[in-house]
Amino acid sequence: MTSQGSPAAIFRRALDRGNYLVAVTTAREVGHLSLEEALELLVLIAKHDPPLFRRAAVRWLERLIQERDGLEIGDVALAVGSLTALPTRQGGTARQALRQLAAAQG
Repeated sequence: MTSQGSPAAIFRRALDRGNYLVAVTTAREVGHLSLEEALELLVLIAKHDPPLFRRAAVRWLERLIQERDGLEIGDVALAVGSLTALPTRQGGTARQALRQLAAAQG
């Protein structure tokens, strides 16, 4: 552990501060991220690395489908639409919808 804390604590602070480079670097050190943490990282990717965003969004959607029992086809459609909107001016609304889907228990 460093003087700044564990990799998980550094990652969390980087997300809170919107520090893309630190978040990406420490995410690798943390290892497995929760679906919610992965979403917050995806938001930063949308802002800072558009070429990576498409692949990362597809991976996040796959995780959502695998990890959230009871998703309906409408939920998946909402997720796809929200992921598409994430890097746009509607990103804040999209982020909220994705957070709700990520947090929902089936």
